Amino acid sequence: MLVSYTHNEGKPERTNTVTFRRFAPLLISALILTAFLLFHFSRTLNWNWTSSDQGGSFSPVLPVDAEAFDSKPTEIFVTVSLEASGFARLSKLNDTFMSKYPRIRVQLNNVFPERNGYDDWLDQSEQGRAPDIMLLDNDKVLPMAVKGHLKSLDSLMAGDVLADQLSGLLEPLRWNGYLWGVPSDIDPYLLFWNKDMLRQLGQQSPISDMSVLEDSAKAFSERPDGDRAFIANFSPGDLHQLLVWEAKFHQGKQPFIRMEGLDDIDKTNLIRLDAHEGLVAQIPLAQSFRLNELVLEDKLLSAVMTWSIYNKLSKLVQDKLTIDAEGIAYPWLNGSSYVIAAGSKFEDEAMIWIQEMTGAANNYSTYEASGDLPVRASLYGEQAQLVFKSGKMPPVWWYEALNAKQPEGETALADPEWPLKWQQRESDWHLYSGEGALRITDFLSTLPGEDQK
Repeated sequence: MLVSYTHNEGKPERTNTVTFRRFAPLLISALILTAFLLFHFSRTLNWNWTSSDQGGSFSPVLPVDAEAFDSKPTEIFVTVSLEASGFARLSKLNDTFMSKYPRIRVQLNNVFPERNGYDDWLDQSEQGRAPDIMLLDNDKVLPMAVKGHLKSLDSLMAGDVLADQLSGLLEPLRWNGYLWGVPSDIDPYLLFWNKDMLRQLGQQSPISDMSVLEDSAKAFSERPDGDRAFIANFSPGDLHQLLVWEAKFHQGKQPFIRMEGLDDIDKTNLIRLDAHEGLVAQIPLAQSFRLNELVLEDKLLSAVMTWSIYNKLSKLVQDKLTIDAEGIAYPWLNGSSYVIAAGSKFEDEAMIWIQEMTGAANNYSTYEASGDLPVRASLYGEQAQLVFKSGKMPPVWWYEALNAKQPEGETALADPEWPLKWQQRESDWHLYSGEGALRITDFLSTLPGEDQK
């Protein structure tokens, strides 16, 4: 500030005058700084937004240097039919998946098996209401594909993923040169024989001739102690047991799996079994404790049961049973696979989810928790023993059983009506195998005749 003096009537007077020369540089610097800051912050603002774009925790202001992206994640829907424990495991795996892939949100829906039959899946697909991903019983995969309701999964099954599959489980999911499902779980039905009872009959191996089995029935009916023994067990309504039994003694040209009329020779075998229905037990597989008792007391010669039921038997009982290598028929049938609906708009995201859910690590954790056999080849053999040496492993022989070429007849599942035929046969079998009576001959009369094929 400059001070100047002027004379007014002879008296000096002080006046303050502001000179901008000294302040001009400071003012200019302040203006430049302000302009720079405005320019800087203008770059961090997203000016292309309206009030309708704002919602929840989203803000129109992005962090500095943040990459702009679509704020709405991809949402896919998955429908399964699992027991409560299985669905809980899948839900945990799904939570881990969404943490790994935050841009994919997955909605899980669990329905009761009896509510989602084949006709329900068809209705949903035909009406455009099918979820992106479905967990289907293996017998429903090809019929759905034939009707045009599924997407091919060949692009997913490539490289290491394809090499880690078991051909015995994968091939039944192929039709018209394409793959339509990815195996998720498997719990095969097997034919077991009581080794001690076979020795009592002078047999060194499982019985494969119906005449020999009939002789065994006669021997058991004439036991000195008068206590009855059974030659087999058929749980009420379990058609899968009859399927495996027929496959063991099958000699005709028309396998039972085709859901058509049986050849006379196969009908005769079943009718001969029916003649000894008093020596056939009817214990539900869920009552494994009763099966335990019969085997330990040498009162049950053979039984068809799932691998998971066998694992619930006591160690003493397991040691008394031998697995019939020829009785491993259609192991893929009692399992399920993931498929993608033809109407899905998020095929890539769906394939990522399926690949993660069916990966070897997740497949092994499911095996440990449920006892269902793994569907990945790498979880069998010496390599798996090294990787998972701290936990239980499935028997190595299962690798060959699940990787082997399956019996002729699986192409029958390409029939779009096969699941409906199976449901009808199951209903009929329940009628003629329940209430303490086994009426195989009456059941056979419900099968189509030669003129209906």
